[in-house]
Amino acid sequence: MLFLDIETCGKYKNYEDFLAADPEGASIFAGKCKRLNFGDPSEGYLDKVALFPEFGKIVCLSYGIWADGIITVKTIEDEDEEILLKKAANLFNKAATKSLAPTGWNIKNFDIPWIVRKMLMHGIAVPSSIETHNKKPWEVSIIDLKEWWKSFSTLDVTFEEAAYSMSIPSPKDEMHGGQVHENYWFKDNKTGIFTYCEKDVKTMILMIEKIYYTYNAGSLV
Repeated sequence: MLFLDIETCGKYKNYEDFLAADPEGASIFAGKCKRLNFGDPSEGYLDKVALFPEFGKIVCLSYGIWADGIITVKTIEDEDEEILLKKAANLFNKAATKSLAPTGWNIKNFDIPWIVRKMLMHGIAVPSSIETHNKKPWEVSIIDLKEWWKSFSTLDVTFEEAAYSMSIPSPKDEMHGGQVHENYWFKDNKTGIFTYCEKDVKTMILMIEKIYYTYNAGSLV
């Protein structure tokens, strides 16, 4: 498994800057706020923009590998999003040669769509391991830990809840996803964002490590 997580924020500091730099894009975002009942675009931008790749940017991508009981976590970051995405594409292509499946929490609903759309926006070829176009479900080798954890349940569960239930320290102790925009634009705390992203990845690995040893307890005795 190639464990990964991304952190995202708005492309601009606030809606007013967005409107001044890109009136058309700001108007389209305002329409989205109205359709989804996000309230005033100025408030909707600060609260919700990090959910949408069409109006946001990727701050970083952290990834990790668990091999021979050793956890290795690293972060790809660059102010130039195109450079960041090219590095990410190289990572996915290299991981594919080792048959490492992209793995993450809610990765099918958030991280992968963000990465794919952003690569298309920047004219970057999407690596086959995360490309879903024209593929049947069983042809996609992406592991979503949220789907795995929920099993057949339709009730929602958060990453923090799952970690808590496994007695794993919360990765949300100093920051959560809704605070990334604020930390990036208003607090200039990129280092804190990278640390938070890496904590998410490490927590995923600790969950899988615990699950693995649970399934294989008999063979370890």
